[in-house]
Amino acid sequence: METTDVLIVGAGPSGLVLGALLGRMGIKVVVLEKDQEVCEDPRGIVVNGDAVRISYQVGIGEGLTKRIGSDIGALNFHAGNFRERPFMAFDLRPDWAEQSLSQNITQFQPNYEREIRALLKTIPACDLRVGCEVLSRVENEDHTIIEYRTADGTLQSIRTSWLVGADGKRGIVRKRFLEPEGVKQVDAVWPYVGTWIAVNLEVDLPTPKTHPDFPLWELGYTPEQVHSTFWPKGFHFCNDTNRPAVSGRFGPKGARFWRHEYSIGNEKEPEDCEQDFWNQFGPWMDLPGSQFSSRLKGITVAYPRNCIKVIRCRPFRFATKVVNRWYCRQTMLIGDAAHVFPPFGGQGIATGIRDAQGLGWRLSMMIRLGVTGASRERVLQGWSQERRHAWEAATLSTKLNGSIANMGFGWRESIYRLCMRLLWWLPGGAKIRTRRAFKDKLIYNSTTCPDGFFLQAAGGGQKIAQVWMQQGKDLPQLSDEILLKDRSHIAVLVLAKKVSDFDPASVDAAVEELKMPCNLLASENITYVNLTGGDLASKNGVTAWKPCSTDVLEQADITPVFAYNKDALQKRVPSSAKYILLRPDFFIHSVASDLSGLKANLQHVKDYFGV
Repeated sequence: METTDVLIVGAGPSGLVLGALLGRMGIKVVVLEKDQEVCEDPRGIVVNGDAVRISYQVGIGEGLTKRIGSDIGALNFHAGNFRERPFMAFDLRPDWAEQSLSQNITQFQPNYEREIRALLKTIPACDLRVGCEVLSRVENEDHTIIEYRTADGTLQSIRTSWLVGADGKRGIVRKRFLEPEGVKQVDAVWPYVGTWIAVNLEVDLPTPKTHPDFPLWELGYTPEQVHSTFWPKGFHFCNDTNRPAVSGRFGPKGARFWRHEYSIGNEKEPEDCEQDFWNQFGPWMDLPGSQFSSRLKGITVAYPRNCIKVIRCRPFRFATKVVNRWYCRQTMLIGDAAHVFPPFGGQGIATGIRDAQGLGWRLSMMIRLGVTGASRERVLQGWSQERRHAWEAATLSTKLNGSIANMGFGWRESIYRLCMRLLWWLPGGAKIRTRRAFKDKLIYNSTTCPDGFFLQAAGGGQKIAQVWMQQGKDLPQLSDEILLKDRSHIAVLVLAKKVSDFDPASVDAAVEELKMPCNLLASENITYVNLTGGDLASKNGVTAWKPCSTDVLEQADITPVFAYNKDALQKRVPSSAKYILLRPDFFIHSVASDLSGLKANLQHVKDYFGV
């Protein structure tokens, strides 16, 4: 019988990301997908926060802003439709999360999936099989046997050490295999249920040739200017009096896709969704001519209806739910199979991508180390606790957006909007609030994640920032590529603040003394960062890296993200920190100020995995 280390059911974003990460770590993985082609319906449209950073780790970062999506730019909240001046507008261009990358991308999901599918073909350890319907699961003590039907009707069986359900909220892995054992999606920190009409539009440009009578030509407008006027940049939360809506552009540069979702509240689902949509959205496409010129006073300028193509228009019943258990023995759940979100925060795809990253390196380590018994249970418990903690943080962010979009027009709500307008009017007010809202706030703690893989008392539980770094005159690289180039191992980062701190021999001796397994930490996983302000000569064949300033990047023809901070990496840890122990998912396991502290932290790593 055919065997594999990991079998993933479902080739959506979370399943593909997990497959790519495992394959790049040399773990044999098979991905089974029921459909033969990528679904062309652009469902989730946002990749945000560290999910952008993970996309780079997967290997599709370059395509994310070229072929898949583009930067959102701004998040706007309106008292009414997006023609009204926003009472809050968050500028998302600065690097609030300190990851040296855009942190909010509106993407075209079919392209995202195509990009990873193409990548998987280049990874020898990965095997994506489409047109394969999973039928049954038989669990044994140390393996699981899955039967599936191929596109030509042939029945096949495959034996796997680990089974991962990434097949959506109605997928077979949870619904048929795990629900009989009590694993199900339940209400949690914010119970929400609501029906919304979800609409995807593709917008064409009118031209003087196709629409000669369009009134804006006589004012000198170009087709692109007309498009920008009627379809404003950014994303918009519209606190409409009748039907709250979320609306905005998505997809790569040059594409003209538009997402519009609006609540129908307690109303009955409309019999004709498309007509209902136009009843709600059509007036938003009508602008008074006086807005453009006194010559057009008294007429209405409407975007040509035949330039707006409805790709998808149907009701969705959104909910906020999460599984009461993320795994059952050798079977785990990620993505929509584990949790669902309403449309207020763009957290669905991003959270699934984070699920995949957090699980991927743990599976790799357990497979390489041969972890069994209590140690395996501790590792999976830690993963599920951290994912639940992160899910709750994403849900509360979604709740905040939703509460603003759905709030009414009473005196309390009016005061809130007035206060926000005043705050945005004050110099620096918008910047302070935006930084607070979009900085990297996810920190694990020992209360919610008692089995998590970090030492809170030793400064662990938060993510390391990312900066550009350089060795000598070589081209700059993003620090994730340097510090975490081997995604299947933990890493040690040594901050050399003075010349004597750069001592590779003593660090290697400490690792050797502890007899660290090479499957956990090897000498190539130890990186030195030069913070002395001068140059450091190589020692024992090791060269330190220097954080790059904006000037250095520009000299290398690299355009840094707006508000890039070359000092962000060391500012995430205490000033006394010298040794930072990193997990492959950017999180800090622990920090230490001396070698004895580093050895104690490394011993915890060994004990955690039972090696």
